[in-house]
Amino acid sequence: MDLFKDFLQLCQKQFYWKKSSRILLAVSGGVDSMVLLDLMKRLPKELKPWFAVVHVNHQLREASVKEAVFLEQFCRQAEIPFFMTKWETSQHPKASTEEAAREFRYAFFKTVFAEQQATHLLTAHHGDDQIETILMRLVRGGSLESMAGIKAVRSFSSGLLVRPLLPYTKEQLYQYSDEQQLHYFEDETNQSSVYTRNRYRNQVIPLLKEENPQLVPHFSDFSTDLQDVLAVAQIEVQRQLKRISKKTTDGRLQLDRIRYLEMDQSLQRLVVQELLMMVYQQGDQLFQRQHIQAVHDLLISPHPNGQIDLPGQWIAKRRYDTLFFTLPKSVEVSVKEPKELHLGEWIHLPQGGKVGLFTADTFLDIGHQKVMWMNADSVELPLVIRRRKPGDRMSLKGTGGTKKIKDVLIDQKVPLEQRDELRVVCDAEGKVLCFLGYKDSRLSIERETDTIQYILIHSQNGNES
Repeated sequence: MDLFKDFLQLCQKQFYWKKSSRILLAVSGGVDSMVLLDLMKRLPKELKPWFAVVHVNHQLREASVKEAVFLEQFCRQAEIPFFMTKWETSQHPKASTEEAAREFRYAFFKTVFAEQQATHLLTAHHGDDQIETILMRLVRGGSLESMAGIKAVRSFSSGLLVRPLLPYTKEQLYQYSDEQQLHYFEDETNQSSVYTRNRYRNQVIPLLKEENPQLVPHFSDFSTDLQDVLAVAQIEVQRQLKRISKKTTDGRLQLDRIRYLEMDQSLQRLVVQELLMMVYQQGDQLFQRQHIQAVHDLLISPHPNGQIDLPGQWIAKRRYDTLFFTLPKSVEVSVKEPKELHLGEWIHLPQGGKVGLFTADTFLDIGHQKVMWMNADSVELPLVIRRRKPGDRMSLKGTGGTKKIKDVLIDQKVPLEQRDELRVVCDAEGKVLCFLGYKDSRLSIERETDTIQYILIHSQNGNES
């Protein structure tokens, strides 16, 4: 096979980029990326876009210095823009080096991508990489989408990440390199069994190729077919997710449990998977199948409240029939309490809104605000606004008795997180008059015209009348 001719036809057929595109080429100095660089150099003028080389010296091997020097000189002679950075040894972690190196590398790519107003990032992943990735994910476990392998094209920063060498085998790249007499560096760590990917590359895949020499195209077809099926399923998943979820005013993703349970079971886990993808904002997938199952179990549990920890410090919380995702609070804001509320005053609440106390004859325009009418002789001023305390009780209308505020909150299905943020209003003798936004005591009466009354006003938007 004439690899360059096939590559040229593939570029024209797939329309990966336009003549006006601006491309960054990720080049390590290995045979894969040097082949890709040569293929791009050989493109005819009418198809060749502006492109630059981006390289990261990870400083993990002695040869990395020589590789960086060679690439810089090569690009200078070929008049190709060259951008390079070093991963300082002080930043190297003691564990998970591969993942940390990848994060550093792609962060650098994104920086240059933005600075150069690029439209595409090209990497030299090939067909053997696809096999390794699919096998590793099948063995490790994860979502169905992750097992579809490497996508030829996906979003990246403000543009696209393209892998134009996926249809080709490692052997084909070596053959092309020999034909074109390309200079490249062989990474000696590729032979080390310390790295998981190397064990698949050097031990597992050669055995599979002995069973079937057409392993690369077969895995490529599997990846394409599975991605097509997932794309069709995605349409229905998105429709269902839109129906049962929403974003709150503070940007949190929230799911309606009742509507979730109404869905067909075959869709439920797919919806949870998509929900987690939204939580992680389509970035590198940190969650696995066990986390999808854990969220599903949380939703179907008979217990009204619960939470589970997810990767990346995310927490999935269920409060009655609502599920939402949150990150731990980094700063707790202290509020000076209790606060005294005198007649004719407003007090702004830490959770938003405010509460005021007036005589009924001086405050007539109450609009849509929450109000409570009280006889002046039934309460002792000043009123006090504070957090609820253990054992707090209030007298309720129509019951003739008192009830713990904790039980009132449970009856009204107030989420745990909101309970500590809400406030009670007491009089000077400690009688609980109301639980702001939820319950008034028996001291709350109808408006009368022949008695002196106080009006307690709870304005949730903070606008004074």
